[in-house]
Amino acid sequence: MNTASIIGRPGRSKVPAGRFEALEVVTNSLVRCSTSAYSTQPRTFERPQGLEAPGRFYTIFLTLLFLLITAPAATQTNYTAPLKGPLLVTGTFGELRTDHYHAGLDFRAKTGTPVYAVKEGFVSRIVVSGGGFGQAVYVDHPDGRRSVYAHLERFTPALKDTVRARQFAEEYFVQDLRFDSLAYPVQQGEKIGEVGNRGHSFGSHLHFELREIDGDAPINPLLAGFRIPDRRAPQIRSLRVYELDGAGRELAATTYKTHEFPDTLVVRTPTVALGLKAYDRQDGLPNWNGVYTARLFVDSSHLTGFQFDRIPFEQTRSLNALTDHKEWTENTSWFYKFYAGPQVQSDWVNTVDTTGRGRIRLTPNRPVTGLVTVADYAGNESVQAFTLVYRPGEAPQKNFPHQYYLPAGEESLIQRPDLEVFFPKDALYEDAYLPFAVSPDNSAERYSPTYHFGDSFVPLHTAVTLSISPNQPVPDSLVGRVYIGECGPSGKRISSRRTELTAAGAYEARTYSFGDYALLLDTIPPTVRINSFPTNLSRYAGFSVLITDDVNGGGLTYRGTVDGNWVLLEYDAKNDKLTHNFRDSNLGPGRHRFELTLTDGRGNVTVWSRIFTK
Repeated sequence: MNTASIIGRPGRSKVPAGRFEALEVVTNSLVRCSTSAYSTQPRTFERPQGLEAPGRFYTIFLTLLFLLITAPAATQTNYTAPLKGPLLVTGTFGELRTDHYHAGLDFRAKTGTPVYAVKEGFVSRIVVSGGGFGQAVYVDHPDGRRSVYAHLERFTPALKDTVRARQFAEEYFVQDLRFDSLAYPVQQGEKIGEVGNRGHSFGSHLHFELREIDGDAPINPLLAGFRIPDRRAPQIRSLRVYELDGAGRELAATTYKTHEFPDTLVVRTPTVALGLKAYDRQDGLPNWNGVYTARLFVDSSHLTGFQFDRIPFEQTRSLNALTDHKEWTENTSWFYKFYAGPQVQSDWVNTVDTTGRGRIRLTPNRPVTGLVTVADYAGNESVQAFTLVYRPGEAPQKNFPHQYYLPAGEESLIQRPDLEVFFPKDALYEDAYLPFAVSPDNSAERYSPTYHFGDSFVPLHTAVTLSISPNQPVPDSLVGRVYIGECGPSGKRISSRRTELTAAGAYEARTYSFGDYALLLDTIPPTVRINSFPTNLSRYAGFSVLITDDVNGGGLTYRGTVDGNWVLLEYDAKNDKLTHNFRDSNLGPGRHRFELTLTDGRGNVTVWSRIFTK
C-alpha cells in the first residue's frame, strides 16, 4: 500500500507555455440514413482503407462504404414488445447520466398504459421504493435473460396483494421481494402492470431493461429485435481536441463545432486525444438521446471506439473516465472521450492501440487524416472528417499544484493526527496530484476544521474512506448528532455522508467525490407540511404531507398511524411527499387522529399530528 503521507510531496508540475494558431473555418461532415428502419444485431464496423484528404471522391467513398458495412443483419427473435402500438424511445441504452450509463430503454407512454411480459418466464423480484425504480417487476426467462419493468404506477392484482401483505406484515413501505419459479409464472404477452411515473422519474414512461441472469449485467434491449422505425441519423455537434503532456495529462482542450469546422486542426503538443459531442434522435420525437456506437480512424486505421451492447453495473461508473468529467461538472455538457487510462475497465470500448489507449501521436509538421463515425442501432450514420497537424513551438502550460501524489492502481493512505483518507486500489482512474488544505473553523456547529480535499473535477471509481477526529470533546448527548458533511465554497453545508463512530472516537464515512469536508452538528429536527390534508376528508380519497430535512442526504425514516394503528404511507422522494390512500385502510366514518413520527439520519425526531373527519 502506498502511504501518501510518506511519499506525497509538495510541489508543482509544469509544462511550457504557448498559444494557438489562427484556424480557417470550413465544414466537412456527412450524414447517411439507413435503408432499413430497424436492426436486430449488434452493429459491426470495418476499417476504412486509404482515407485521403476531404473531397468529392472521399465523400462518395464513405457513403458507399457505410452503406455496405451497416446493412442490417436479419435474425430470428422470440421476444414481443412490452407495450402495444408504436414504441416511442425517449432514452437509449448507454445514454450518459450522472455517474452511470442508462441501463435500458425509456418508452414514452401515458400513465395507466398496460405493460406486458416480453417472453414467458416467472416473476423473480418485485421492488417498491420512494426513489430509484419506484415500483418495478423483474421477470426471469428460460433463455438466461431477465427483463425489468420500472416506474410502474400499478402492479397486477395478484402482485399488488402480495406486496401489500408484506408491507402490512412488516409495517414498512419499502420492499424488495424475491420469488422462485413456482410463485408467479407468466406467459409471453401477459399483463404485469401499468406505466407510471414513480421513483426517480420525471415524466410518465416505461423504463425497460434486459439483463443476463448470470451476473445481472444489463444488455441492450434492442438485441431482442423490437421493431422501432428509425431513419434519422445521429447528429455530431462538436469534436474536442485535448492536448496532452508526456504523461498523458490534459494541458488544454479546444472545442470545434461541426458547422464551423476548420480545414486543419493545428495542435501544440505531439500527443493529443479527441472527444465527441453527439446525439441520436428517433423518428417523430424531439428527444436528444445517446448514440449507440462511435469509431475513430486515423490515417485509415481504426484507433478506438465504443458500442453499447453490454454494460455491467460494476463498470458503469467508468462513464466518469470515458467522458469529460470536468466539462460535465462545470457546464453540464457531455463529451464522449476516445481515450482512457489503463485503470478504466469497460466492456463497450474497443481500442486497437492498447499502448496509447486512444491517444494520437503526431510527427512534427506531418498532417494526418482522421474520421469519426457515429451510428444508431438502426444503421443510420453520421461522419466527420478532419486533418490534424502538430506544429512545434510553445506548448500550453498547466500547473498541477499538489501536496500528495497518489498512483492509480495502488492502495493509498493519507495519514494525519486528525484525519485519515484511505484509497482502495481501484479508486482512481489515473495518477492523482492531490491538493490539500485545512481551514480552521471554531463555530458552534462544527467539531473540526474544514479539509479541502482534492479536486472535485477528478472522478473516483470506488468510494474512499474519510476518518476525522473531533477537535474538541463531543458531549454524550450530541455524539449521534455529529456527522461528516460536505461544504460549499462559502463553508455552508451542502450534503451529508452516512457516518459511523469508530472505537477510537473518530467519525468515519465513505465518499465518491473529492471536495471540502468537516465534522458538522445537526440538532434540527425534520419538518412536516401539509400538501393536501383538509380536516374534513369525507369526500377525499386520502391525504398527503410533505417531509423535509435541513441536511441533504441525511436519510429520513417515518411511521404513520391513525387512531394508534399503522397505516401505509407511500413515499415519493422526488417530491418529498407521503400519501395515504383510504383504499389501503379500513377507516370508518367519523373522527380520527393521524400521527406521523419522522426521524432524520442523526436521530432528530419530529412528531406531527392532525385530527380529521372521514
